[in-house]
Amino acid sequence: MKKYRGYYIDGAVFSSKAEIDDFIKENAKQAYIKALRVFNRRGTMEASAFCSERAQHMNRQGYTWEEIEAIETAVLKEV
Repeated sequence: MKKYRGYYIDGAVFSSKAEIDDFIKENAKQAYIKALRVFNRRGTMEASAFCSERAQHMNRQGYTWEEIEAIETAVLKEV
């Protein structure tokens, strides 16, 4: 069993580093979407700052700023 980015490659849950990378990337996206929904409901400075932190985290996980903006636009149009 091999550990990669805090997860184990054991063949049961994750079979490769690529699967773990995809999992982490998707989790970052879902966290950003949740933060945007909180901002949509509350509109506070704290929620805005948290959205910004989540966006920066997504960028570090491999999303481009254009992809992040597209996600933001789609979520904010849900209302």
